Amino acid sequence: MTTASRDTSSNVDGNATPQLMGLDGTRVLVADDQADVLEALRLLLKPHGCHVRAVSSPAAVIAALGEGGPAFDLLLMDLNYARDTTSGDEGLELVARVKALDPHLPVVVMTAWSTVSLAVATMREGVGDFVQKPWENARLLETARALVATGRRRRRAHRLEADARDVQQRLLGIPAPRVPGYDVSVAWRLAEGLGGDCSHVAALSDGRLGVAIADVCGKGTPAALLMASVKASLEELVAADPAPRALCARLARTLAPRLGPDRFVSLVYAVLDPARGTLAYANAGHPAPVLIRPDGGVRRLKRGGPVLGVVAEADYEEGLLALSRGDRLVLVTDGITEATSRTDAELGDEGLIAGLRETRTLAAAEAAPRVLELARRFAAEGLADDATVVVVDVTAPL
Repeated sequence: MTTASRDTSSNVDGNATPQLMGLDGTRVLVADDQADVLEALRLLLKPHGCHVRAVSSPAAVIAALGEGGPAFDLLLMDLNYARDTTSGDEGLELVARVKALDPHLPVVVMTAWSTVSLAVATMREGVGDFVQKPWENARLLETARALVATGRRRRRAHRLEADARDVQQRLLGIPAPRVPGYDVSVAWRLAEGLGGDCSHVAALSDGRLGVAIADVCGKGTPAALLMASVKASLEELVAADPAPRALCARLARTLAPRLGPDRFVSLVYAVLDPARGTLAYANAGHPAPVLIRPDGGVRRLKRGGPVLGVVAEADYEEGLLALSRGDRLVLVTDGITEATSRTDAELGDEGLIAGLRETRTLAAAEAAPRVLELARRFAAEGLADDATVVVVDVTAPL
């Protein structure tokens, strides 16, 4: 239980309250089971433009946070309530519940029973600061200002990231077109909220199918921004229908000015042509896709040139393979082949091909997520990089 002076003309310890900017319009939730403490904090904060909501129990804190109105900018809370203890356990339990409800809400805990172990415990729970009663007004107000500013930045960053995540989900979640003669499926998993993988499947003239997969170096927000740019340029080029080697060369010239010295993009673009019975492709520094024949034979798509963005005028070699009904083309990003086990072993090409043979009898819609799951299970600690799988089955008679 805590006590405080009712002298609110200055501070509970008699120090004058300085005028402080930066709190105007701030919504502060104050929790303490002592009415005089609630009143002292209200009178301290109100002149600085704060809207103060005072509650006297942990249950009231949870109820206030769950009302669904505008989020609070700060929680000032006591650690000790009705249990008549100085351990702070009830307050620590409340902090955990608060963080579960609103992980971005800055929290300042206040107690008259301060110990080093208690202060450490509160900070481990994600508390922004620890204040001992009786408090100094100047320090408390400065703490409030700093934490409110930090909290608002975090909320803004969270909103921006959520918006970016939504945009990327829409970009990556566009279903592959249904093209007669092909069965196509795409599965992907991001290592973080945002990532740098992308794929594109397009119906071309004369029953042909264009398939691309790309991987921007890195992950997170920078890679996602570059990925959006790459995908837009890629889709525009595919629509123009150049040969695979020409598409890689044009994309290399387009991307070179946009990428920094440590950034690059790997890509494979393939065109499946049932009329000619061919698969033409170019590989720009990407993990080699796998073409699996109905009899289990495997061909790798390795021909091409350097990654995109390093050499603006790069030239690319084009590969050409015979295409048969029943063939399966599988394209992956290196998040699959570089999946790492607890013993630091990588799944690699051999592990991938073994998994592809095991899933050969499955439909494309089942095979793509199964390959993704293969990599996830191999990496017992979880995939460290973005991972994408594109499976194309040739069903048209050739």
